[in-house]
Amino acid sequence: MIGNKKTVLTLAGCCSLIICLLPRECSGFSTIPQKPSTTSGSNPSPSTAAEDGNMPDMEAYAKGFSSVTSEVSFRQCEPSVGKIPSDLCGTYFRNGPAMFTAGSIPPMGFSAVNPKEKPVADGVDMSRMVSHPFEGDGAIVGITFHEGDENVCSLRYKYVKTTGFEKERKKGKKLYSGMESTRSDRSVSSNHPANDYPLPLYRHHLQSGLNKNRKNTSNTRTVFWANRLMSLWEGGLPYKMDSLALQTEGKSQLGGVLEEAAPFSGKGTLDSNQNRMLFYSNEQDVESSLLTIYEFDESFKLIGDKFDQRKCKLPGLAVMNDFAVTEKYSIFVQPKTETNSAFPFVMSKDPSKLLNLQQQYPSTIHLIPRLGFDGMSMKSFEIPVDTEGCTDIDLHFCNAYMDEDIIIFDAIRSDTSNIKSSFNKWPWITTLEEYSSSVSRKSLWRYRVNTIDGKVEKEPLFTDYSCAFGTVNPAVSSKKHKYIYANVGAISNKASPPQGIAKFNCESKTVERWMPEAYQFAGEPIFTSRQKTQESVDEDDGYIISLLFDGKSNESELLIFDAKDIEGGPITRVPLGLSIAHGLFGCFASDGDACCSSEELERRSKLADKMEKKGNRWNEVKSDFSGLGLRLDDFDEYFGDFL
Repeated sequence: MIGNKKTVLTLAGCCSLIICLLPRECSGFSTIPQKPSTTSGSNPSPSTAAEDGNMPDMEAYAKGFSSVTSEVSFRQCEPSVGKIPSDLCGTYFRNGPAMFTAGSIPPMGFSAVNPKEKPVADGVDMSRMVSHPFEGDGAIVGITFHEGDENVCSLRYKYVKTTGFEKERKKGKKLYSGMESTRSDRSVSSNHPANDYPLPLYRHHLQSGLNKNRKNTSNTRTVFWANRLMSLWEGGLPYKMDSLALQTEGKSQLGGVLEEAAPFSGKGTLDSNQNRMLFYSNEQDVESSLLTIYEFDESFKLIGDKFDQRKCKLPGLAVMNDFAVTEKYSIFVQPKTETNSAFPFVMSKDPSKLLNLQQQYPSTIHLIPRLGFDGMSMKSFEIPVDTEGCTDIDLHFCNAYMDEDIIIFDAIRSDTSNIKSSFNKWPWITTLEEYSSSVSRKSLWRYRVNTIDGKVEKEPLFTDYSCAFGTVNPAVSSKKHKYIYANVGAISNKASPPQGIAKFNCESKTVERWMPEAYQFAGEPIFTSRQKTQESVDEDDGYIISLLFDGKSNESELLIFDAKDIEGGPITRVPLGLSIAHGLFGCFASDGDACCSSEELERRSKLADKMEKKGNRWNEVKSDFSGLGLRLDDFDEYFGDFL
């Protein structure tokens, strides 16, 4: 663990990273000590977990990288432990990579050309397997809790039927290999976040537009906003999903806001002050990158028109995958990169060949004024480089807020000094040694940015155990928060897989931590408030929901915690009867279709299956060939990938 001494860094006299801030408002900064003060009831204390034999079962963990070869249209599930709270109503959605061997599920419905290769199990044909877990096709789980339905929830699990997914399963082979070179490049295999897990710094090929090098897997995040469910991936258009049946409705240009080839964000950030959802797009080029920030109101209507959105030119080829907002600013962190002169941009757009990541230099934080703050200009400051081992290159934001002229944000940092090699071939990770030498050790930090003089301070909040997927109650998103929920590993001072659930109290300076069995691994913790409660409730008055993968039984279950008592363990456990691969980001929705009845869900799911079996794009024909009854996808089978 890093010492208790507060790290205060300024721009003068030291190497630093640059942070870009976009305007909003902020609140107070508090110091949090390094030692957690509480542990979960029956679990060993954080200081003795490893010694007590609670080492993660890595063979069990590796089973979570198995392709899911069956979907669930509709299934009702009951708890095996506890009861579903009566004041829990709505739908939990989560996205994540789930198809690691191309074409593992044959196409449904009519196809003029049958797959050239039949589905095979993972590891049978390595030429069909992805080279990194993040490259897997996305699948979404939806679990709905119904008002009035006691102790029953409804499960759906469906792949996002992207263009790439459909083409590969129709041809029965891998068609997209644009990131293969980067994933196997030894120049980024040591002390480098390019191929980190679960979220690599290099997420996509740098050839822009619609092409076979950049496959939109739509596997990163779900966002439910204004009764619309979107599936996101960094670098391509979002996919719109039917929130009831999880049927893929197709790529979305958000009502004409986005161009067809727009490099859209894999992150949506809620501003709870004004009830707005923000996204961004990042058009990358060698000389400069064009960053555009979009703001939508509670009806998913664009604030202003698309020409009014904030547009900022950033220096060089900006590699950014996350952002945060305050009342006045949008906040981005840009690492320093140089382009490799040996591989001009017009010749090679493989990230590892084109980019030289300058880790020894400061990153830049960009503060970009929000809409409504037209008198303010963008500010960019360097984040001082410290000697603690962590870098500010690929921060994962938990939340941000303002206290007068100070921006405060909490984020998960990565220490890449332990990375000695990139992921091996599937199953990628089977021992703790492989994991700790291929994955960065992550910890929770607090940043304090003075928007007037550019001074940046940072201090560790929790560094004893590796952290991932930090979240807050959505009601305090972009406001001052008291609690952070995150996944934590089982072993102190060493990179270990996300496994348990922790709750960080930023005021009392305490940590609650719950750990499952060694062969079980919990995913991102999502907060949801209790339904029908009074307005004057505590920030943690609600539930934490997470999916847990059990590598011993090779099945997944839903966990429900009382957010006030994380260390007490889950109050409800619901077996899903399905093995769901390790996932990424999700959300909980409690309005609109997210609260529909089980009868309506079942009806919509049956209808969606019927449409898919018949071929739900039957009418999408090219007029010149309509006499053949061919869809565009079938035409592609015959005449090549010219689309």
